[in-house]
Amino acid sequence: MKWSMLSFMGVLLLSCQGKTSSETHGDKQVSVPDTVLAYKESGEKPDKFELKIRGNKKTKQGNLTGGIEDYTMAILIDTLYDTAYFNRANNLMKLGANNEALADYNKSIRINPHFLEAYINRGVLKSKMGDYNGELSDYRLAIKIGKPNADLYNNLGRALYDLERFKESAEAYGEGIKHFPKDYRLYYGRGLVRQRTGDKRGACEDWMKSSELGCVQANILLPLCDEYMKERTDSLKRQNEGKEQSE
Repeated sequence: MKWSMLSFMGVLLLSCQGKTSSETHGDKQVSVPDTVLAYKESGEKPDKFELKIRGNKKTKQGNLTGGIEDYTMAILIDTLYDTAYFNRANNLMKLGANNEALADYNKSIRINPHFLEAYINRGVLKSKMGDYNGELSDYRLAIKIGKPNADLYNNLGRALYDLERFKESAEAYGEGIKHFPKDYRLYYGRGLVRQRTGDKRGACEDWMKSSELGCVQANILLPLCDEYMKERTDSLKRQNEGKEQSE
């Protein structure tokens, strides 16, 4: 009975597995700030890197609109400044301006086709917009062009899990574990996949490993593995008894 409840519990306990993303509140239109237009007319040219740093500080303080303003000013100085487009896209996505964010991610990737983080974040955005095939495409492109990235494998595994493509999901998590054997999210996610495919033993082993590495949600799932853990303990006990008899 406890095991049959896992499908419901899995929906509640995805924080160890969730994609790297930001909250959104609808698809709002964000206009260019008046101060940016005033700057453009004045002809002043502050350093683009200083503007990016200032935008980063404002963003960390929660002033997303102020950050967008500084990134936009940096772009006016250098229309090929890929990082400014990327940073502005991140803020736009947090504000729910999905179409504008997508345009900025596209621009940053066109400027720098090897911008790994831009592919990852654009994939997350496409998921929010319902473009799941586009999301998978971005994650797979990122795998091809960049160094191994734990967030990338976690996002890919979760996206395939949501689409109920469990075999591919398990493979994505497994590949991630090869590169990042200490990342509890990957074991947690693969455990959910294995549970959905009926591999109770594999699921419990993954959740125990995830718990060992620090995933609190995995601790909550461990009572579902009581039967398996008892079977494993009994099996080890029988093996030890057999060794003693043979000696």
